[in-house]
Amino acid sequence: MVRLMEMSSSLLFAIGMFLVCGLTSGRSISEPNNSLLSSGGDSNKLIAQDWVKITAAPAARVTHVPGATVELECEVSGSPPPTIHWIRGSSPLNLLNEMEANVVSEASPNALVRVRSRLVLEHAAPTERTYTCVGRSGSKTAFATTTVVAAPHHGRQKHNITSDIISTLLNPSGGAQKPRIVLFYTVLLELMGSDVVLPCNTIGRPRPDIYWLDVNDNLISGQEPRYRVLPTGELIITNLKWSDMGGFTCVARNALAKDTITTFVYPILSEE
Repeated sequence: MVRLMEMSSSLLFAIGMFLVCGLTSGRSISEPNNSLLSSGGDSNKLIAQDWVKITAAPAARVTHVPGATVELECEVSGSPPPTIHWIRGSSPLNLLNEMEANVVSEASPNALVRVRSRLVLEHAAPTERTYTCVGRSGSKTAFATTTVVAAPHHGRQKHNITSDIISTLLNPSGGAQKPRIVLFYTVLLELMGSDVVLPCNTIGRPRPDIYWLDVNDNLISGQEPRYRVLPTGELIITNLKWSDMGGFTCVARNALAKDTITTFVYPILSEE
């Protein structure tokens, strides 16, 4: 009984933190009007209804040197686990409403997560362009827009533009690229006994190798049958236990460098 009360208090605190962070940035469509906490109806759901919020939007305006690499980052919180899409150019509001969600995984449909996406623009164009981060969770949508522009003293340098075109024609693959993890969860809350999938999507040339470390920084290599790393880089955790609480680290490595992220997993005790 004491442990149940402690877990319930922890859940309220964790969800409270999500809600507080969710008030800071981004625009949402079809905001929920009622309490987000699940009560009574379905004890297998952490959140009573679909909910999504952009908790860290990319800068409204990004200035760069033409031909340089630009990285935009967007963080979305919600339940069920949100998906993130990037749209280039202006897009009518009804398109955002009608976008079909590209679900990361159906293994943890009731989880409350914070997901981060990075859009890497190699050889950024000298012309002004707009990019919109769209977070989608069930029937709810949130979005934030950023404008990418060239630095004023570089915008009209034809030599730079010509060099970029020639470089691209001679080397279409873009040459070697350090690994970068571009989609991952920073936090996941889910009921004990559930199966969860932690994404770790990467880019890089040569293609990065991906491996995971558990909460004790041990390499996940089959010693724990409940943990399994997919060829796509996702980590599957079956039958989530209290001992799984902590940070799981994804490492992406190629011949040039490595990139790492950590997902904090918080198992929640069902009140059944």
